[in-house]
Amino acid sequence: MRALVGGVTATELRTVQLPDDVFDGLVRGTQHANPVVRWWSVQLLDHCPDERANDALIPLFNDPVARVRRNAVHAVGCPACQPTANLSRDPTLLARLQQIASDDPSAKVRTEARLSIARLSGNTVR
Repeated sequence: MRALVGGVTATELRTVQLPDDVFDGLVRGTQHANPVVRWWSVQLLDHCPDERANDALIPLFNDPVARVRRNAVHAVGCPACQPTANLSRDPTLLARLQQIASDDPSAKVRTEARLSIARLSGNTVR
């Protein structure tokens, strides 16, 4: 991971600037047939603050694997990892997260959507 993105720990990853080729590779990874590759791509995009990441993460809200959906929902609403994230930039994001919070078949994904809504709305969530 250090060789690919420049860090291993969440603290290190939050300070890296991904080169375009690495970022593009992670975006391609979000579309991979293997859910483990998609999950790891989300994990790395989550911890690397790059405003372009949401464009790759939001389509994963529909991923067939709950674990991938949950991490994608978390990643768009994590203020520690995405400090510039907010609902005002993408007005459709709130509606989509609300839909997930009420309709996703996975309780963990629904919970993560509620947490992301709270975080993006400026509420303190532990």
